Amino acid sequence: MQLVNIHKILAPTDFSQHSNKALGYARTLAEQWGAELHLLNVVEPTVFPTEGGLAPMGLMNLDTELTDASQHSIEELAKHPELSGVKIVTATVHGRASNAIIDYAAEHGIDLVVIATHGRTGLEHLIFGSTAERVIRECPCPVLTIRDPDRKK
Repeated sequence: MQLVNIHKILAPTDFSQHSNKALGYARTLAEQWGAELHLLNVVEPTVFPTEGGLAPMGLMNLDTELTDASQHSIEELAKHPELSGVKIVTATVHGRASNAIIDYAAEHGIDLVVIATHGRTGLEHLIFGSTAERVIRECPCPVLTIRDPDRKK
């Protein structure tokens, strides 16, 4: 049996209540292992319907505003008193959430991802799939999923 050493934990967040619950688990584990806690928010591409189909027209300002809001929110989250005593690294990236989480984990040598299981439902889930499911299947490190006990099936 090999000893498990956890030095870096990734906690992706969309700033929802459920991702904050998952962050609580990540924080506890980071404290127990003396690990670095990486907080990651992914700004996904925004596309609006137009008469000619879907187009990302005139979105440069919106993208900048979303990025600025994400960076501000993640910096505020990192200052939360419940995260004191843990080394925090923050990042805001662009792209599809599952791809960005998997890529971030690989590029930063993450040892464990702690992710909430909520997200898309219905038709959106059928078309785009679950971010957590894809991360579990393709991530280069173990993934701990946190299910919201208050959420209906």
